[in-house]
Amino acid sequence: MGIEKWDPWQEFVTLQQSVNELFNNFLTRFPSTKEIAFVPQINMYETEGEIILDVALPGTLQEDIDISLEKDDALYIRGERINPHETIVGLRHIEELCYGYFERRVQLPAKCFNENIKASYSEGILNIRIVKKV
Repeated sequence: MGIEKWDPWQEFVTLQQSVNELFNNFLTRFPSTKEIAFVPQINMYETEGEIILDVALPGTLQEDIDISLEKDDALYIRGERINPHETIVGLRHIEELCYGYFERRVQLPAKCFNENIKASYSEGILNIRIVKKV
């Protein structure tokens, strides 16, 4: 068994991630009329000309995902992930995967063009690219 080097900043990063998740879960419940089953995880990057988001949606069909950019530069990612085993009758020992309606609101860090949103979906990751206004 080796000695692990302790990184005090990692505890702050973990705390920040937990607070961000709690805050996002709290905020996304208000605008929706549906019960939100889960809030998808994201990575967001900014380049000189665009905002790039990767959204983790494994097991979700592409046609069940909706993306919209509101006037206040808030991006909404909504949809539904269906449980393929919902009709199975029997004892469920472990059920950790989330199914049902999902919603995520992301405040973009820059003004963006609504008509210049490009999205692709591959291997459970939704990639969104939005051109920034200069």
